[in-house]
Amino acid sequence: MSIITGKDRAILQDLAKKQMEYANTEKNKALEEEWYLHNDLQGSRPMVTIEEGTFFHEVARPLVCETEKGRAFEGQLVRNLIGREDIDDDRATPDYFGVWRTDWFTPFGVDIEVKHASDSIGYEFVHPIKDLEEDFHKLGPSKYGYDKNPEDLELAHDIFDGIIPVMELSYAPGSSMTQSIVKLMSMETMFTSMYDYPELFHKMLEMYADDWITHNKKLEKAGFFITNNRNQNVPQGSYGQTRDLISKDGATMKDMWGYFDSQETSGVSPGMFREMYFPYYKRLMDTCGLVNYGCCEAVHHLWDSCLCKCDNLRKLSISPWCDEEMIGDRLRGTGVIYHRKPSPNLVGAAGAFDEAGFSKHIKATIKAAKGCKLEFSLRDIYSLGGEKGRGKKVVGLIKDLIELHW
Repeated sequence: MSIITGKDRAILQDLAKKQMEYANTEKNKALEEEWYLHNDLQGSRPMVTIEEGTFFHEVARPLVCETEKGRAFEGQLVRNLIGREDIDDDRATPDYFGVWRTDWFTPFGVDIEVKHASDSIGYEFVHPIKDLEEDFHKLGPSKYGYDKNPEDLELAHDIFDGIIPVMELSYAPGSSMTQSIVKLMSMETMFTSMYDYPELFHKMLEMYADDWITHNKKLEKAGFFITNNRNQNVPQGSYGQTRDLISKDGATMKDMWGYFDSQETSGVSPGMFREMYFPYYKRLMDTCGLVNYGCCEAVHHLWDSCLCKCDNLRKLSISPWCDEEMIGDRLRGTGVIYHRKPSPNLVGAAGAFDEAGFSKHIKATIKAAKGCKLEFSLRDIYSLGGEKGRGKKVVGLIKDLIELHW
């Protein structure tokens, strides 16, 4: 078991006590129930969250634990408090301390080299596939595995038992398949390979889908999955409380929220996406109980030919590049939540916050999503422009506009 100091232990226990105080409030219990109703398509109002990870340093106090594991646990607890203390969005404070089971999947067994620029966050992938036909032999069986993290679980129980329940959790199984392909061969090579070697391209994606499904079947057999239907992240700034999935340890994929996206095909026509990519995404998505789809890519042009065919799709990412009115028309009356990602530029820009411009942006969404189940997730905000309280201000403004116009 990892060692932490007595000082770290006291810090973590004090934070855990504070988290439980928030979790046990009537306000928090009401938020929890609202999430269940929202995700089960019975909610009465849009939910609003803001993901603080990208501006964590601007709102969180400095971590003070001395040990590496102590700081990791401390950061987790502090993040659970930020939603109440610094932002006051609709995140419900968890009534547990989570320890995640983890798994890994290396497509085609190829480890991708990454070169980092000096004194910069910039980096590039060293693509092993230069020409799909000539290099196809490099694509072997995928590598995969899992870890139930027993050391972290034992340590968490040792620190927190009697203060906050410790719970094992599983992440949402999912795939950004085209991101894996672009790492292998670059965006340009991916685009040209579809035309130059369509049969090989299909074979490559079929290999990926086969291996991904086999990996998750092995996880099922190992009793790895725990249904992610409680207050936990199901990617893209959203949360998974639902009664439409059955809670169990040793769950099948059909008991799980899954997450998928395909940002790298933003430059691919709807027809080409339907022919070259969607059959494999559909295979992956069909293995899950519920699906949260999309990241920053536009999805409106894929609805009629592809995404409307996904019966287990529950949340669809509506990014700043989407045609909001068109996708609002398509989602209205369906069982798919209009999961809106407002432009982060309007929140994170330096200088004074443009309240009028942001209000116009949000009112356009409220109008376009009328009759839909709506959720706002503010993400990719890398700065609050030097204004620590801006996150809370933005959330309050959205809630005021919902109250006026929804």
